[in-house]
Amino acid sequence: MNINTVLPLIIAGLACAGRAQTNSEPGAPFTLTWTQGTCVGCRITTDLGEIQFTSRTEAWAVGYSFPPPGAQGAGDYIVAYTKDAGRTWKEVRQTYAHAGEPAFSFLDARRGWIAWWNPAADPKIIRTRDGGQHWQNVSGEILQKLRFFDDTHGYGAKVTTFLSTDDGGRTWAKSQIPHLRFIDCMFFLTRNLGWIAGTDDKEVLVFRTIDGGRTWEEHQAAAPKELDTVRDLFFLDQNRGWLITWHSNDSGSYLFSTNDGGKNWAPVSGLSFQGKGKWAGTVRFISAKIGFIFFEEEGLSNQGFDRHSMAYTTDGGANWHHQPVPYFVYDCQVSDGDLLCSFGNHHSRIGVLTLHPNQLGLGAK
Repeated sequence: MNINTVLPLIIAGLACAGRAQTNSEPGAPFTLTWTQGTCVGCRITTDLGEIQFTSRTEAWAVGYSFPPPGAQGAGDYIVAYTKDAGRTWKEVRQTYAHAGEPAFSFLDARRGWIAWWNPAADPKIIRTRDGGQHWQNVSGEILQKLRFFDDTHGYGAKVTTFLSTDDGGRTWAKSQIPHLRFIDCMFFLTRNLGWIAGTDDKEVLVFRTIDGGRTWEEHQAAAPKELDTVRDLFFLDQNRGWLITWHSNDSGSYLFSTNDGGKNWAPVSGLSFQGKGKWAGTVRFISAKIGFIFFEEEGLSNQGFDRHSMAYTTDGGANWHHQPVPYFVYDCQVSDGDLLCSFGNHHSRIGVLTLHPNQLGLGAK
């Protein structure tokens, strides 16, 4: 039988606070485990954003909260961490920022860096060598993106500037990325091979480096009108990649793919997750065939609120299949063939989604 037509995606029920709920129906193509957590003593974190797992139990994430609907002002952000697979979270208090997300990068469970800027104080980069028990001031550089590869070498980005360090973040060399309005996304597979993406308001611009940012190749992708930002960028390998664009005036979002390392980009077919009123946030592929995209649909739930959904493909994106999910999934990381994701619902329900493909249901990757 064909998985694409006869096997439904069985969604787990909502998890109790601090516990994980897992579906285990025979023949289901995926096992989804929703671990709903609590943030202990937290002042900011009502939702989780960007996340990085250093193991199956330890992760660092951006915690954030937005003003209530109708209220003025920007959001508040902070770095939060879990050491029990998302059941409990704590905040790194000194990383509070207003109207701008902190950036972070961890090499493993012990070694990591956090950069942030609070308008009421100087920008800072701090590092830990003991899993966050102690922090050391490293630099006063402003960074909005951050990625380290070892104890000394790392990259960063702010506005339209790419930065690199070879001394653990104390000093940074800078170079301008031309034509971009803003560096929306930065993704590196290795220390040498990486991509930067953004827009010039009319076209998507993707820059590729094979020498660690010393030189960049610029490539363009034609996008629908009202182009605003590149929301997400992901590469499975040196050739295959995907990006999501967001568009203003309620025009929704769109998905693009490349098979030649970012030189050429083509729109991905499938209307269930793109177009007016649909906002895709995260795209991840765990193999050349199996991929997932998480998105919201405006006002389609029974209560009139946005509906959270997932689309999946088992044929490399030729066909996509739609399935509601209970929470908004913000960011995901591929780990040993699984997806590990952050989720929330804007009402102090935060947690971790683990998505495991069942080989019985999916067949060979």
